[in-house]
Amino acid sequence: MAKKVTIHDIASLASVSPSTVSRVMNHPGIVNGKTREAVFNAIEQLEYIPQAAIQSEPEKKSIIGLAVPDINLPMLGGIIRDLNSELAATEYDLLLINMKGERLVSRFFIENTNYRKKIDAIIIFSAVMDEASVDYFRAINVPVVIIQNRCSKEKSISTNNYLGAFDAVKYLISRKYEKIAFIGWEPEDGHLNDRFYGYKNALEKAGIVFDPEMAVYGSLNVDGGFSATKNLFKKVKPDAIFYACDSMAFGGYKYFAETGISIPGDVGVIGFDDYEMASVVGLTTMKQFIGVKSRMAVSYLLDRLSGRIKTPNAEEVCITPRLVVRGSTL
Repeated sequence: MAKKVTIHDIASLASVSPSTVSRVMNHPGIVNGKTREAVFNAIEQLEYIPQAAIQSEPEKKSIIGLAVPDINLPMLGGIIRDLNSELAATEYDLLLINMKGERLVSRFFIENTNYRKKIDAIIIFSAVMDEASVDYFRAINVPVVIIQNRCSKEKSISTNNYLGAFDAVKYLISRKYEKIAFIGWEPEDGHLNDRFYGYKNALEKAGIVFDPEMAVYGSLNVDGGFSATKNLFKKVKPDAIFYACDSMAFGGYKYFAETGISIPGDVGVIGFDDYEMASVVGLTTMKQFIGVKSRMAVSYLLDRLSGRIKTPNAEEVCITPRLVVRGSTL
């Protein structure tokens, strides 16, 4: 029987401490990007299976792949944990597949054919499932489900980013905030665009004129949130900020702590995701229900693999985030 990989093995390969590995797996948003990337690279290289998923039975041989375009995605640790929890009592293990920046599923898997013999089914996370991608997996008879994106020809479970952002800003307005800023990542990202237009339209519906200087962008991590917040306050003094993701809001918290700006006394803050760390720092945010999506994805794939569902189900499920009020808003 092959030796089971432990977090100590991951720590050794990534040149970090075991406690850092634990933080990356459970709270990736609070770990800097370089360290997080080293740990996830080690996890992928060693094909690590968390202890909670290891059974007393013989080693599992059946694999469900999790393909992600970027192993630095802040919510990746949470989705891995949730999926492993769902798979723990099954015959399937989870294999992380790093698409290394490639967002088009068909291009990556056609160029990396070695994965076709490793996986029995696959979860595509936050990547583009085009028609060629659908054809590829059907040709090799591998069931597919997509999380955090839409697909008209395969089962997909996405987030209503527009309405989630609209509801977030609507809540801020209901709390009498008027100078509401927006902080997000790359403007060309479709998810970010939907959140921006939700923000903007909520302002317009309330009769608040959008000021382009109130929208600032940075990298999708804590450092990016810190820099974007700093740049924002060089130009304007908002009374509230809608962060398009929690990890960037944590960067804002760091900036406020260093500059003596109080939350919510000087500025109200609302995020988007509801990472575990959000409850620790008291962040008002929009819950994305990643655990629910993981459960739905695994349930569907198990039904496909068992034959209970014999043909692909092209259902598009879109889940609206829910407001979680904490102490970062008045």
